[in-house]
Amino acid sequence: MNKILLILFLLYSNYNNAQDCEYLGIDKKFENGDIAYLFGDNVRLRIAPSSEAEIVAVLKIGNCLEVLEKSNVKTTFKGIESPWYKIKYKNEVGYIIGGLISLTRVKKNNLSCFINLEKIDDRLYIVTRVLLDTKTAYFENKSVHLGDNNGFCLKLFDNKGLQEISNIIYINYIPESGGANSGGYYLFFDTKKLHKVIELTSGNDIGIWESEQLYFPNDSLGVKGKIIYIKEEGEFSDSKTEESESDWGKSSKIKLKLKWIDNKLKPNPKTFENNPDGKR
Repeated sequence: MNKILLILFLLYSNYNNAQDCEYLGIDKKFENGDIAYLFGDNVRLRIAPSSEAEIVAVLKIGNCLEVLEKSNVKTTFKGIESPWYKIKYKNEVGYIIGGLISLTRVKKNNLSCFINLEKIDDRLYIVTRVLLDTKTAYFENKSVHLGDNNGFCLKLFDNKGLQEISNIIYINYIPESGGANSGGYYLFFDTKKLHKVIELTSGNDIGIWESEQLYFPNDSLGVKGKIIYIKEEGEFSDSKTEESESDWGKSSKIKLKLKWIDNKLKPNPKTFENNPDGKR
């Protein structure tokens, strides 16, 4: 495998990982018969698709809904135009706005994870909420979507051997092409708070490439009690000149052993300059 193929392998491995889970985005719509879950809390189920209509019932976050039909009525909610849906919850039938329905639900053991979008001043935010089976209050994180388009997917794990937390969430950006940013960001849940941990970048542009990854204790490259951060970046060209008949590439690598201490990664890999545990 030549250098160019190796670089492409590193980048597309990140891209392909994003294909392992459900594609989510601002254009997500629910179809008749879909089973969905409520993202909002204390949501008013109404007799008609209007915020002025009579209230049928009040629903809680995580309630399981059956989508009966999508109405033609739309309302801007949290900066995004959203249709009203006719839904059924237990024996109650009524309408709620689509922006209050989670784009998906992912469950791991006793933790459920819900997700939605909102737009503020033309900036798109991903809003993640988690709910323990034994609790009524949810925990939330709102982060700017830094991908190159609106697509992303949600992955929920156990603690992967990291004893200080209970669950790991990864929001994986799904680019429109292999050259766009296919990174994402990690959230840690410790049963008391949902923490934004780190934003990772992966992609290439006109001969320059970059890849960032985290590995946890139970991963194949993991180390007990540590979080392994690896950043690789470089330049490449597959053009031929009179002086050279082959392609070329140069790269550098940083590898750090991190710990989760006081709700932070230490040392902070984004401000790394000179660490004896790191390798270039």
